[in-house]
Amino acid sequence: MRGAPPDRPRPEPPPRTPSEFRAFVRRHHPDVGGDPEVFAAGVAAWRAGSAPAAAPTVVFYRKQTLLAQLLQTLLAHLPVRRRSRTTDRRAR
Repeated sequence: MRGAPPDRPRPEPPPRTPSEFRAFVRRHHPDVGGDPEVFAAGVAAWRAGSAPAAAPTVVFYRKQTLLAQLLQTLLAHLPVRRRSRTTDRRAR
C-alpha cells in the first residue's frame, strides 16, 4: 500500500505555470470556501520560484540617424541667447 491513506486527500503540487496558478487560486481562495492555509502555502510556493523564471526585460532604443546626432551635438554646444526685457518692449 503506497501513497496517502484513502481517507486523507493527496497534497496538490505547487502551480508551475500561470494558468495552473490561476486554477489553483480559483479552487483554493478563502473567499470561495478554500482552506486559507493551503491557499497561503500555494501562493508562497509560487512567489518563492516554483514558477518558471520570468522572461528577461527587453529594452528598445531608438536609433538616431547621423544627421540627427550631428544636430543634437551642435545644438548642445551653442550658447543660448535670451532677449532682454527692454528689447522685447521696444519691439512692440
